[in-house]
Amino acid sequence: MKLVPTNIEQQINRVDRQRSLYIGIATGLIALWSVYRVIWALYIGMTFGWLLGSMLFSVVLWGVIGAVAGIASFGFLTRYQKGS
Repeated sequence: MKLVPTNIEQQINRVDRQRSLYIGIATGLIALWSVYRVIWALYIGMTFGWLLGSMLFSVVLWGVIGAVAGIASFGFLTRYQKGS
């Protein structure tokens, strides 16, 4: 199963192997941070009540950031694992 589209994978393969490790770790940390933010926003929403506009925007924004960062992390770490 291919998670990363072919044209993006071709761009990732142009990146140096060591640099792809750094980018993969950094984007993985961003993905983890965004998961934390989504869980925290859901907790605050359930505890204090939903403020639909701002709360919904925050959950969707961090969800999209986390999904993109997770896919990027997967792509770059796969590139690092494959080697040259």
